[in-house]
Amino acid sequence: MEYLDINNPEWSKMWDELAAYKMNAGDHLCVFEGQCWEYMGSTIDHHHFRHACHPLTQRVEYLYIERARAAVGWA
Repeated sequence: MEYLDINNPEWSKMWDELAAYKMNAGDHLCVFEGQCWEYMGSTIDHHHFRHACHPLTQRVEYLYIERARAAVGWA
């Protein structure tokens, strides 16, 4: 697992993709009960996010955003 820095070119794109999920309705953080989406790290194929208490479901949620290079196995 690697942890991308905020200056990484993938940073903005992965947060925009997270916000685009239907359950997030365009919200990058989804603050609820003092909790919000947390970036947990990245593997070679995915960026991992966790929300301890999502406002829509009021339970722990995990989302995995596919990395651009994962879609192209030869890249």
